Amino acid sequence: MKKLFGSIALLLALTAATSVHNQPLLPRTELAATETTVYVCMSKGSVAYHSSDRCAGLNRCTHTVKSMTAADAQEIGKRACMKCK
Repeated sequence: MKKLFGSIALLLALTAATSVHNQPLLPRTELAATETTVYVCMSKGSVAYHSSDRCAGLNRCTHTVKSMTAADAQEIGKRACMKCK
């Protein structure tokens, strides 16, 4: 049983090490922007994205609230919310 767990642990360690080296390196700020989940009110009048789906800025939204990465929100012209950033 110990050999089985040891083998599994070794396999997982090798797999994790391999997958990390295959990913392109991004600058820290770009990495944060691409991986951060934000929330956007999908109305024409909305201008900001929110770091929390409970932000007071989203309370007025009568349209769909969509989650996406911060980079995607910036691509569609949204800026960070002044209340929850």
